[in-house]
Amino acid sequence: MYLEKAKLEEFEAYYQIKCERFVTFWSWGNYEIPPRENLYHFYLSCLAPVDGEKHKDIYFIKSDEGEAAGYLYLDYAGNRVDIPIALCERFTKKGFARQAILKGLQIAKRKGVCQSEVEIREDNTDSIRLYTSCGYQKGEQTREMYSSALGRTVNLYAYRRQIADVG
Repeated sequence: MYLEKAKLEEFEAYYQIKCERFVTFWSWGNYEIPPRENLYHFYLSCLAPVDGEKHKDIYFIKSDEGEAAGYLYLDYAGNRVDIPIALCERFTKKGFARQAILKGLQIAKRKGVCQSEVEIREDNTDSIRLYTSCGYQKGEQTREMYSSALGRTVNLYAYRRQIADVG
């Protein structure tokens, strides 16, 4: 498994991953796929600097054979980075997600970032297990959101970790 910075010509791979039912449900508890044009503009904005600075990078998570297994974002906010991740279902339970997050933390550390924070639904046990295995610790509730797929409101919590000790 390795990370590769996204390129413009790889939008179709990104779109296909975003369309997978498993991926769309994983984070927010719904199955709604954003319109293709909106995703394309978002993707472009991640590839190009805004006012001379990049605030979000997209990396593809690739299998050793070079197949796009998922993606992760490095979403910078000051001296902090959010590292959301999406992995195609056929690549789960192989260690790809954990390796990708740890590599993302290394990239952020090289850029001088000190802390990472992600927001996870309280019932997303797979994500909680993944991020805590990468050294994140549960913090306070950040907000509530209504999930139409779940038919209920769910709480989201901050999970944080310091980056200084990343190898």
